[in-house]
Amino acid sequence: MTAPVVHGAVILSAVETAWREIRHRFTDVPDISVTVPPTAGVQDPTKCTALRTGRHFIRNGQPTMELQVSSGTLGLGGHPLVEGLLHHAAHGLALTRGINDTSSVGRWHNRRYGHLAREVGLTPPTRADKFVGLSHCPLADAESWSDVIAALDAAAAVQLRATVKSTAPRTGKGSYRFPIICECVPLPRRQHVTPFFFRQGPLLCGLCQAAFRPANDDVLHTQATEHDA
Repeated sequence: MTAPVVHGAVILSAVETAWREIRHRFTDVPDISVTVPPTAGVQDPTKCTALRTGRHFIRNGQPTMELQVSSGTLGLGGHPLVEGLLHHAAHGLALTRGINDTSSVGRWHNRRYGHLAREVGLTPPTRADKFVGLSHCPLADAESWSDVIAALDAAAAVQLRATVKSTAPRTGKGSYRFPIICECVPLPRRQHVTPFFFRQGPLLCGLCQAAFRPANDDVLHTQATEHDA
C-alpha cells in the first residue's frame, strides 16, 4: 500500500470517528462528508479555510457539511484538530438552526458564532479580532476530550510512520536524510534527519516548542514513487 493511500484511510477514519463523538454530545451538529485534498500541506485546523470547504448539501434528508483534512494537518496532532473540529461543529449548529453566524464571505465570526462556540466547549475571545471577529476559540476543557485527542494522536502517528517509510530507499539504509521543519514564524527552522532518527521520538524546537515535522509531504511522496519505480 502506498503512503498516500494509507494517509487517506487514516484521515477519513480518524476524523469520522471524532465527529461521531461530537454529534453524540451535541445532537444538533449535522453529519459531515470528509475529503482528503491532493495536497499534503499543513494548515491551522481552527481556520475555516483549513477544514471546511464552505459547501453543504442534503444527504439522506439531512444537512451535511463537507470538511477537507490533509495528511499534514492531521499530523499536527489531536488537540489542535479537536479544536478545529469543534470550531466547525459550531458552524454546524448554525447550519442546523438557520443562524447567520458569519459575514464577509464567512470570514467574520459574529456574536452568534461566539455563543455557539461556547456551547460546544470552546472559549470565545473577549475582544473580536478586526479581521475574523470571534473566530479564534481555544478548547476550554481538553481533559473531557482526552480519548478523542489520544485517538487522533494515534492516527497522526500512523500517518507519520507511513510518510517516513515511504521516503526510505529500498537499499542503502545509512545515508538517506529528509528535511524537517518546526512552526517558527516567519521562517521555520529546518534540519535534515534520517528516518531511523526521526522515528525515535518527537523532536521539539527550543524556540516555538512545536514538534518538527516533514517539510514537504508532496516532495516526499514524489521521492517515494521514484524509489518504488
